[in-house]
Amino acid sequence: MTQTILNFKLQSTNEKLTPRTGAAILGEYLKGMKLEQLCNDNLPKAKRNNGYTAFEFIYPLILMLHGGGRFLDDIREIRVDKALRTLLKIKKIPTANAFSKYLRKHGNNGEDGMRKINQRYLKQFLKSVENEELILDIDATFIEAHKSTAKWSYKDASGYFPMVGHINNGYVIDVDFREGNEAPASKNLEFIKQCELQLPLGVKFDRFRADSASYQADIFNYCEEKEILFTVTAKKNKNVFDSIKYIKDEEWKIFSKREKVAEFTHTMQNTENAFRMIVVKKDITPTLPTLEGYIGDEVMMQHQDEIYYCIATNDNDLTPAETIKLHRQRGETSENKIKELKNGFNMSYLPSSNFEANAFYFYIGTLAYNLFLLFKEILDSNLQKHTVKTIRYKLYNIAGKVISHARDTILKVNEEFIKLLQRIRQKAYDESLP
Repeated sequence: MTQTILNFKLQSTNEKLTPRTGAAILGEYLKGMKLEQLCNDNLPKAKRNNGYTAFEFIYPLILMLHGGGRFLDDIREIRVDKALRTLLKIKKIPTANAFSKYLRKHGNNGEDGMRKINQRYLKQFLKSVENEELILDIDATFIEAHKSTAKWSYKDASGYFPMVGHINNGYVIDVDFREGNEAPASKNLEFIKQCELQLPLGVKFDRFRADSASYQADIFNYCEEKEILFTVTAKKNKNVFDSIKYIKDEEWKIFSKREKVAEFTHTMQNTENAFRMIVVKKDITPTLPTLEGYIGDEVMMQHQDEIYYCIATNDNDLTPAETIKLHRQRGETSENKIKELKNGFNMSYLPSSNFEANAFYFYIGTLAYNLFLLFKEILDSNLQKHTVKTIRYKLYNIAGKVISHARDTILKVNEEFIKLLQRIRQKAYDESLP
């Protein structure tokens, strides 16, 4: 007999138990959002006549990513959960090997199809921000990958460098999946136009924000032409530093405890209009005056780079302080949301050595992330600001028991969760797409 510390016994059961009751509620919501029809209408089917439908590939993958799955092999956790499959009426789930083959065979077409699906859900999301300015944030993110085909990047590692476009509250409007050796500043204007194409007819961006990789004359000219207000982190070259030197002491205004702000008008080669340059001066230990004569220009510029932070903008209505606050919000809307995409939905791992397959998979991950944003809108207000990791703990991983009686399927959960799950199901029904 096995020796134990506590005196409880282990026994097997054939009852249908699931640790993913909340995931079943999510799965019901996804069906109400017509995910099945959208997948089968826009994505390729497996090539064999008796093969899986596109929905039979995408649906369990999205459930897996919401549940915290990291590798394709983790799809097994959904396959063996008979209770979850009974609730969601999932008859069959492909193996990890079948998923891998599907991604490789349909990479390009799959990515195009995912973009069309995302456009449909984008219309739903835009309803929730229709009274706000529509702001586009773009940012590149590095995904390290030790694949034989992955290109070496300036990050001193091999991998991929997707460009991600977010709009208000972090919804991913589009993705440009790139090789690791492609510069973050490459083809950014083309990506902005690509994001515009995802918008419904008659909808346009009010603002554009980005880091210094988008400090480009053609982007500024395009924003002026399209009447888009921009704030872009500026590159601090010699011309910028020379202009900063001419700012008088009395022109510096207190912005925070350790920051002062001033501005000047600036232009770049090939820009059609001048723009405002907002300068933030940080309070750090200065260079000793006696050392300045011994420091080269390059070292001096590196030191000044730590002191000054510059934002280029064509918005002439906001004060410098308002401009800084607006621009810094991209840290939450773009940078932190990319962290949620990569860490919360495990897009820091890509399953294939095939570039197109990884692009397809990454777009599936962004769809899972976007659907999570939409799903949170029907949750109780105290849950809406949580990350997916917290939602897993508080909602997805509620234990339950499934009973089939006559023609009824019954899900039993602890009494304290009944009202919560009932509220979500009612809201999911109310929000279901026609």
